[in-house]
Amino acid sequence: MHYVILGNGVAGMEAALALRARDDGARITLVSAEHDHFFSRPALMYVFAGQTSLRDTEPYDRGLYERLRFERVSGRVASLEAAGHALLFEDGSRLAYERLLLAVGSQARPAPWPGAEGPGLQYFVTLRDLEALDREAKKGMKAAVLGGGLIGVEVAEVLHDRGLHVTFVIREGWYFPVALDRNEATLVAEHLRARGLDVRLGASVDAIVRGGDGRVRAVRLAGGAEVAADLVVSTIGVVPNTAFLAGSGLKLAASGAIETDEALRTSALDVWAAGDCANVTWFDGSRRPEQLWYTARDQGRLAAWSMLGDEVVYRRGTWYNSAKFFDLEYTTAGYVPVSIDADGNPIVPPPDLRTWFQREPGRFESQRIVVKGDRVVGFNMLGSRWNHEPLLAWIHERRPLEWVLEHLGEAQFDEELSPRFRVLAREEAVS
Repeated sequence: MHYVILGNGVAGMEAALALRARDDGARITLVSAEHDHFFSRPALMYVFAGQTSLRDTEPYDRGLYERLRFERVSGRVASLEAAGHALLFEDGSRLAYERLLLAVGSQARPAPWPGAEGPGLQYFVTLRDLEALDREAKKGMKAAVLGGGLIGVEVAEVLHDRGLHVTFVIREGWYFPVALDRNEATLVAEHLRARGLDVRLGASVDAIVRGGDGRVRAVRLAGGAEVAADLVVSTIGVVPNTAFLAGSGLKLAASGAIETDEALRTSALDVWAAGDCANVTWFDGSRRPEQLWYTARDQGRLAAWSMLGDEVVYRRGTWYNSAKFFDLEYTTAGYVPVSIDADGNPIVPPPDLRTWFQREPGRFESQRIVVKGDRVVGFNMLGSRWNHEPLLAWIHERRPLEWVLEHLGEAQFDEELSPRFRVLAREEAVS
C-alpha cells in the first residue's frame, strides 16, 4: 500500500507515525513545499524573536524519516487528479497514490483593503511569512498590526520586542471577542498598553495608504483618521490552503475547507483530510475547521486509522486551549459563551447560563467560571498559569460552583512563585 500525505505539519506527521506503527511494510510518502522537517508552528514567534532556532522547534530528530522509511518529496502541488489517484506538481511531475491524506493546513486570509497589494504589507502564518517579515521589520519603524486575535497579539509582541513602534488596530469594540468578554478584554487591553502598545479599539480599516514610491505610508481608518506606518501586518485570520483543489471534484465548503465525514473521508475515493483544512462537525452542529494544534494532532491519528480500514468516528473532546498576551497567561476550558462568532455575527448565550467572575485588584488577573443549572461547564482564566486537566475533570464530573471554588487552587501552577487563588469578598473584586 502506498500512502501519500500532503503536508508535514502536526496532522500529517501524526498520521505518518500512526500508519507506520500499524503497517510496517507500507510505502509512506510525505510531501511539503514549506520545510523538509516537521516543526512546531506555534513556536515561530520565538524564532522571529531570536529566542530559539527553527531547528530547535523540530520535535523529532532529523534521522526519523530514514529510520521509519518515510519518503520525502519537496515540491508544490498544482492540482489533485482524484480520478487518476495522483498529485500533479507545479514542475510537471506526478506522484501516484493508493490512499491520500490532505493535511495542507491554512494560510493567511488575504488583506481585503484598497492599497494592500505591494511591499510593506506582511502576514504571519507560514514559514515564508516569517522570513518575509523578518527581512522587512527594522528597529525604529512604525508598524500597524491589523486584527485582534492570537496571531495579532503575537505579531505585536515580537515587533515591539524588536524595537518597532506598534499600533494594534482592532475592529471590534474589545479585544478578542470570540474568546473574551468585555471585562477580560479590558484587562488585556490595559496590559498591552502598559507594555507600550498603542491599542485602537473599534477601529475599522478603510485603506492602506501608499506614497509616490509605492511604499506604505499609513493606514486609513473609517472616518478618515490615519495611523502612520512603514509596515503593516494583516492578522485577520486564516483560510484553508485549498486553492489548488479547484477543479479536483472534491466537495469544498464555502470557506474553502474540505468537507469530510465522521471518519475524515472526503467526497473522493481513497482521499482523507485532517487538520486546519478539514470541515468537521462541532458540538453545536455547525461545520467548520478546528484550528488548534491538539485537534490537528488528534485528527491526523484518527485519519490514519481510517485509512488503515478501522471503523472510527471523530468527536472532539471538551474544548481547551492556552495562550499568552505578551506575558499574560490565558487558559480556557469547556463551554465559555462569547459575544460574536468567527465571522463577526452576534451570539446570544442560552438563558440558563450564569457567570461567576472576579478580578484581583491591582493585578492583571481574573477568573471567569460558567455555570449551567447546578454544574460548572467552563472556565476562562487570565493572568496566572492553570492546569487544564483538573478543570476538564471537574466539568466532566459535573461539579457545582461552590465545590469548584473550594478546590480551584489545586489547578494552579507556580505554587511557590505566584499568589494562590482566593475567592475575594465582593467589595474587593473588580468588575
